[in-house]
Amino acid sequence: MIRHSFTPLISCLFSPLLLADNTPLVLNPQIVSAPSVESSTVAAMAQYGSNVNVVSREQIERAGPSADVSRVMQMFIPGLYVAPKNGPFDYGTYSLLGGRNDDTLILLDGVRLNNRLYGGLYLDTLPANAIERIEVLKGGQSLLFGTQAVSGVINIVTRSPQTRAAAGEVNMGLDTFGGTTGDARVEKIFSNGWGDLGVLAYVSRNASEGYQPFRNRDMKNVTDKKRSYEVTTFGTKAVQSFGDDSRLELFYQYADANLDFARPVASHKTTNDRVQQIATATFEQSLDERLSYFVKGHINDWDTRYTRLNNLDGGGTQVINHNDYWGFTDWGVQAEGKAELPGGHVVIVGSDNQWFKGQDDVLVIDDNKAQAHALYSQLRPQIDALPDWHPSLGVRHEAMSGGDSATVGMLTSLYNLNDHWALRGQYGTAYKLPNAEQLFVNEADEQGNRHLKPEKSRNAELGVDYTGQLAERDFSASVTLFKRKITDLITLDDVQWVNGQGQIQMRGFEADARLALNDQWSVQADMTRNLTESRAGVTLNDIPSFFARSRIGFESQNRLWGAGAALRYIRDVISAKQVEYGHYSVVDADAYRYLDSAHRHRLSLLVENLFDRDYVTSRANNVDNLGRPFTAEVRYRYRF
Repeated sequence: MIRHSFTPLISCLFSPLLLADNTPLVLNPQIVSAPSVESSTVAAMAQYGSNVNVVSREQIERAGPSADVSRVMQMFIPGLYVAPKNGPFDYGTYSLLGGRNDDTLILLDGVRLNNRLYGGLYLDTLPANAIERIEVLKGGQSLLFGTQAVSGVINIVTRSPQTRAAAGEVNMGLDTFGGTTGDARVEKIFSNGWGDLGVLAYVSRNASEGYQPFRNRDMKNVTDKKRSYEVTTFGTKAVQSFGDDSRLELFYQYADANLDFARPVASHKTTNDRVQQIATATFEQSLDERLSYFVKGHINDWDTRYTRLNNLDGGGTQVINHNDYWGFTDWGVQAEGKAELPGGHVVIVGSDNQWFKGQDDVLVIDDNKAQAHALYSQLRPQIDALPDWHPSLGVRHEAMSGGDSATVGMLTSLYNLNDHWALRGQYGTAYKLPNAEQLFVNEADEQGNRHLKPEKSRNAELGVDYTGQLAERDFSASVTLFKRKITDLITLDDVQWVNGQGQIQMRGFEADARLALNDQWSVQADMTRNLTESRAGVTLNDIPSFFARSRIGFESQNRLWGAGAALRYIRDVISAKQVEYGHYSVVDADAYRYLDSAHRHRLSLLVENLFDRDYVTSRANNVDNLGRPFTAEVRYRYRF
């Protein structure tokens, strides 16, 4: 049972002003003043030919009821397929440019969040209220970011203090499943003897009884039919400047989550009780106009207690697991320097070092340790004879414990054809280290292999961008072709993890466009097509062959109210058991109303699955996982 910790605003349900945020929806590739070194890294790659998208804070706020990070990414990142398994704060299926779940590297202010036990993306304890923006760098990016950056990098940038006067906001919400959300943030910049000290703190709580994620016909002898969640998060950030040339940034986040793990058969109650802590420290300094560096340390600690209680056919219950531990600790140090040489050439040199230990008493993964150490370098030449051409090339060598290593390279190019058109492309290699499950799992039906080699891939992307006008209206569009070949694929051969002998080729295209119809109306759309070719029986699963999204938004002339609607369509998806699912479309809607001209008080209405469509997000144990049904949420925000 979920316990609600605050009184919801019931009166909001009857207000005639229930309308949600819909400022003009523009994914601007230019990144604003960056609070982290990693943000400037992403911005620089956009200037040299990598495809970059940015999700703004305004978009995050209108992402939908009880929005978590997965929901935000599902709505606003072109080329990224997201299918949350059983609603908010749950596992999910992800695919960026035709990649698999663990082919995309997720960073939080530059710290990798990918679960090192299983390699996948686990974002079920990260609240959306803590995020300032999300930066998406597409295509193979192992050069600067290392393992798992096969199809791209998603950097989640947390909020930073920006005002000298004490400022912040309070949000509360209630949805139609009885779910409640509440969060608060406060910030202030002080002056001291060294310079400016900015301090920010935030807290959030999300709780819901959830919905039934399986059809009645698929559920047998189940007591707990709904998938509930309760997530509480606290975070703080401090940024100390030392004059104009140096600064120190400290960040800490603590998340406590009680998450149901839904099962369709014989389930009495299954839960993951989790505590995740992330801490970072970054020092950066500009020695002069041509030379700068940063040093960053981090620790990501994930501790989960897993409990599974089954129903017996004849009555009674059986304890399968009771507070069994699974978790990991990932810590590391990165140092990077940038030098501008005579002639305008730029050289990047860095070292990236990570240590890892993990244990899983549920799947019987031994308490084992691993480490990886890398050196990388990138050259960004300035060619005076071709001032509109901005290329880069680089190489990275990474050695891991056990004696294995990987060397990758990357070449990127951006050519500005004129003020409106640009041609970009990149070609390189990427790699993915085996995760702890693949190395160390020790079960009867799954055996790890300590001799696995890193998985390697060759990636190529070619794109064209346009920014200008269409029918005298602001218009932007982008088309990207991509191709990826994978060798030494890490896969299961019966019960043994091995490096496969076959080769897989993934190719496709992504297109997106945005049009401002006038000062009040805007539209945007994107589509992605994935084509997989496999050899020797090796294949990729749970990647849609085609998906598309569109959105239309309206904002009043006085900017006091607005509304919007979005449509997403998914074509066929093939599961690991070669069962086809997908083939659905879902409509979401939002509206907002400011109650004062100062924009301090705002009421919002957010609706997910407006027409209550029954659709399948994934399959497990030969049973469909159902997407979230019709859900409406009312929110109130006070900003000070």
